[in-house]
Amino acid sequence: MAETNEKVTKDFVDHSYFYRPYMVLVVIAFILWGAYVCWTGYWGFIVNHRVPVIDLGMQVAILWWLLDTVLTKTVYRLEKDRLYMLKTGVGHKKELSIPYEDIFGVHHFKNQLMKPVTYRYTFHEYAKLDNRPIWSLLYDIGSDKKVGRVLMKASEEFWKEFERRMPGQIRIPQEEVVTFTYKAMEKKLRDQGYFKEHPEMSFEEGIKQLRQKGTEMGGREYELTGADFHGEEVELHNGTSKETLEAAKKKMAEAKEKRKE
Repeated sequence: MAETNEKVTKDFVDHSYFYRPYMVLVVIAFILWGAYVCWTGYWGFIVNHRVPVIDLGMQVAILWWLLDTVLTKTVYRLEKDRLYMLKTGVGHKKELSIPYEDIFGVHHFKNQLMKPVTYRYTFHEYAKLDNRPIWSLLYDIGSDKKVGRVLMKASEEFWKEFERRMPGQIRIPQEEVVTFTYKAMEKKLRDQGYFKEHPEMSFEEGIKQLRQKGTEMGGREYELTGADFHGEEVELHNGTSKETLEAAKKKMAEAKEKRKE
């Protein structure tokens, strides 16, 4: 759960970053595009005396892609009770607003053949010329089978503030985020009357089972986490941070209280 004191609830804003060395590639790309325009113009209009319709269409598409690559920007804002995201580019705009209570967690992104959960939506909410690591945020979309995913790039200051608002859930190993996700899905199924005869599995037992299945997740020793960036000591219990375990206990307690209501 997000904290609610005055110090924490002040909005924190972060913006996309343009990695300047990429400018060399951008300039080369525009030079090549200009050469393509000159070449098709010479052979189409001057030599063959015709309008190269297909080439013109390709040139417009390539120009749009280049401009969108350079001009796309993102804004992240940590508000009192939610994360707001805005991505703008050439001819498109995407806004997302996700309450903290719907966020399962954030882990380092990596391509996987076998996805541990099924994503209904994946939003690429980062600028293309930002060279910072990609992080994957999983959130509740109201389904008991699928979740939403947002791929993000942000500053270290942003992540530290996010970690402060949602301790134990931000920049943690993927297996821990997936366990938060499974526990939320289990709660929904129990609310629908399933698993009544089966005892509820603890968060630690859930992580243990994921590790035994030999997934591609790897755990804290093999994945990037917040500790790799800010260098602070993380207190662990059986390989899981105590902050994460405390966050899980809070969520489980809240779920039980809601079922009693």
